[in-house]
Amino acid sequence: MAKKIIIGVTGGLATGKTTVTDMFAAKGAVKIDADAIAHRLLEENGSIRNQIMLTFGSGMLSGSSVDRRKLASVVFFDKDKLQALCRIMHPAIIGRMTEELQKIKEGVAVMDAPLLMEAGLAELADIVVLVTAGRETQIKRATDRGISREEAERIIASQMPLSEKEKLADYIIDSDKDMATTKKGVDVIWKKIT
Repeated sequence: MAKKIIIGVTGGLATGKTTVTDMFAAKGAVKIDADAIAHRLLEENGSIRNQIMLTFGSGMLSGSSVDRRKLASVVFFDKDKLQALCRIMHPAIIGRMTEELQKIKEGVAVMDAPLLMEAGLAELADIVVLVTAGRETQIKRATDRGISREEAERIIASQMPLSEKEKLADYIIDSDKDMATTKKGVDVIWKKIT
């Protein structure tokens, strides 16, 4: 397989995006993680830190770093603030992901991007895979990670509904069942693209 194929993996809070992305990576795909890039940008990019401070106040900083939990607690309670954060972050994230993808000359790349559709990253993908799970499964997984039920519900409410994402996806993997079913979904897609 000499051609480069880019898979975009998306979903909602705690639907299993990273699990699915890691399954593609285990098959040989190069993984590009939008959240990891966002975290690095918050650490390294002084311009982004300044814009966040100007937009949300100096209380968002912990020392010289952006306090991600504090920032999340502010933006997930207010759609306008979430959009303001997206306007600051998305161009830089898209730029960095585009750079990462350009380094890959052949084979499969897989993007783990919760806001794949919202941020315009779907345009970089040849194939869009949506990972879904039932709302209660999402909340249970999120609370198992230390997120309160209220915060999980607010995050889910702030995201594009999975039903809307389904209309834009090429493949859907339901991670509500067991791990074997999720892996089978990945296997089917991998076989088709390779």
